[in-house]
Amino acid sequence: MRRTFQKPTAKPGAAPANDIDLSEIASSGEAFRAIVTALLHLIVAQQPRVRRRDPSGVHQMRIALRRMRAAISVFGDLVDGTDTQRMKRELKWLAGRLAPARDLHLLEVKIKGAKLRAASPTFLKRLGADRGAAFDSARATVDLQRFRKLLADLEHWIEAGEWTKRADADDRPSAEVFARKVLTRRARKLNKRLAKLEQLDDEERHRVRIAAKKLNYAIGFFESLFDGKAGKRLKRFRKHLKKLLDALGALNDVAVHRKLAGKFARRAQAKLDPDAARQLADLDDAEIRRQMKTAIKAAGKLAEDPLFGD
Repeated sequence: MRRTFQKPTAKPGAAPANDIDLSEIASSGEAFRAIVTALLHLIVAQQPRVRRRDPSGVHQMRIALRRMRAAISVFGDLVDGTDTQRMKRELKWLAGRLAPARDLHLLEVKIKGAKLRAASPTFLKRLGADRGAAFDSARATVDLQRFRKLLADLEHWIEAGEWTKRADADDRPSAEVFARKVLTRRARKLNKRLAKLEQLDDEERHRVRIAAKKLNYAIGFFESLFDGKAGKRLKRFRKHLKKLLDALGALNDVAVHRKLAGKFARRAQAKLDPDAARQLADLDDAEIRRQMKTAIKAAGKLAEDPLFGD
C-alpha cells in the first residue's frame, strides 16, 4: 500500500518556497513525487508574470526549473528512464529560452546602476532593445504548444511515468535514509572541489557552483525530515552554503556579463566607449576580489562544520 505524504502547495503567482515539507513516513519515491509536484505548480504559477514580461517572474520560473532538474539528478537511478531523459531535455530547452532575458536584464541593471560616465546612448539603446526582444521571446515561449505539452507531459510523468513502477517497490529506502546518504555524499564531493577554489578558472568555478547549488536544493528538499541535533547541523551547514552560493553567483554574473559585453563590442554601432569599458572592468575586478574572499571564507566554514558531523 502506498504511504501518504504531505503534498506542498503554492499560491498562484507566489515565488518558490525555499523548502518543501515531507512526511516523516514518506518513502524515497513518494518524496520525489511530492517534490516535483510542488515544483510543477510553481512553474505553472509563474506563467502570468512571464507573459507580463516581469523580470522576477522569469527568474522564479528559472529557479523552479533548476530545482526540478536538480531533483532528477539527486534521485538518480531511482527515476532514470527514457521518459525522464526526455523531460530533462525539455526542461533544459525551457530554461534556455528564458536565460537571455534574465542575463540581459541583470547586465542593464548593472550598467545603469554603475552610472558609467562614458556609456554611449547607442550602446544603452542597443542593450535595451536586446533585453526587450529577450523578454518578448520569453513571453512567446509560455504560449507555445511545446510549452503546454511539456506541462501536460510533466504531470503524467509524475503520476504514471516509468520511474513510478520502480519507486513504489516495497524495498525502496525511506526518504530520510535516502536523504542522509545522498546529502553526505554530495557534501563530501563538494568540499573536495572547494579545496582548490582559488585555482579554478571561470568555467571550472561555474561547475563547482552548479554542484553547490544542487546540494543546496537537495537540502531544501529534505530538511523537514531532520530535527534535533541533525536538523541543527543541517541548518548551520546550509547557512554557510548559501554564503558560498551568493559569492559564486556574483562571480558567475561578472563572467556572464563580460561575455555579453564582448558580444556587444563586436557590433560597430554598439560599443562601450573606452572610458566606460575601463570603469566597468575596474568595477568587475573589485567585485571579483571581494567575492572570492567571501567564497573562500565560506568554503572553509563548510569544511570545518561538516554535514551531520561526519
